[in-house]
Amino acid sequence: MKNTGRRISIATKISIYFGLLISFLIITVGCSTYIRIQQIMELQIKEKGEAVASAVTALAAERLQAGDPQLLNKLFSDLKANEDIGEAAIVNSGGKIVAHTNTLLIGRTVSGGSPEGIFQKSVSPGPVISAPVRTAEGSLLGYFYIQMDQERTKKYMRNLALTMVFVLLAALYAGIMLAHIISKRVLRLPINDLMEATRHIATGNFAYKVPVRKQDELGNLAQAFNTMTVYLTNLFRTVQLSTMEMAKNSQLILARTESYCSTAGKDQKEMAELAEINNAARRLARVVDRLNSLSLQFKITN
Repeated sequence: MKNTGRRISIATKISIYFGLLISFLIITVGCSTYIRIQQIMELQIKEKGEAVASAVTALAAERLQAGDPQLLNKLFSDLKANEDIGEAAIVNSGGKIVAHTNTLLIGRTVSGGSPEGIFQKSVSPGPVISAPVRTAEGSLLGYFYIQMDQERTKKYMRNLALTMVFVLLAALYAGIMLAHIISKRVLRLPINDLMEATRHIATGNFAYKVPVRKQDELGNLAQAFNTMTVYLTNLFRTVQLSTMEMAKNSQLILARTESYCSTAGKDQKEMAELAEINNAARRLARVVDRLNSLSLQFKITN
């Protein structure tokens, strides 16, 4: 069945393969970079929470001992303004929430040593960090809990993913176009030369030579093509010489048999055999003429 679909050129195929290779490399490097940046951001969030917990516990110990809730409320309002902090709370040694970024939860009793029930469900909850609140003498006053908010990190990672997708598409387009231009420049002339040479060979012109433009694989192919035409030239020259010799011999046989048949004194059997030889010589002469006419259609260099 004849294929009526549109053919894809070699340059286009190379461009597609090159684009796929670029895509694979960019996706691999991009995913690795994305994961690494995400890990760094999460580590920074955790380190920030630990730093905040270390600073707050020192201040909270003084303010708990002073028994001034206004000082704690001021401290927690500052924590609430930080976009990387979701919620924070101080639970005394009796399990009662004495300070919270959500003032509605102040006074609630929770199980000691556990952050459960302290924080509400956040949209983008991050790691929960706890630290004991102690006096200067080492007495335990309670625990400070802080839950980090990862919304800013997630937003940054979403923007980074969109940027990486845009870079991937731009690099893919640029790679395909660059590969298409390079492959066209490298392959177009040698392939056109071979196609032109094939058309000459198909019409019988063995004298046509493919120009060798570069000393590479395509240049080797052009040289091999020229070597093939030399072999074909020698082959058809041999065929021409053989047909010419066969033509001479068939004409000689035909002339001799006709001359011999015209001589008197032959019996009927000999005349029949001579007639058969004469007919065979005529058929051979016709075949040789056709072969000679066919071989003369090809242009052969000397």
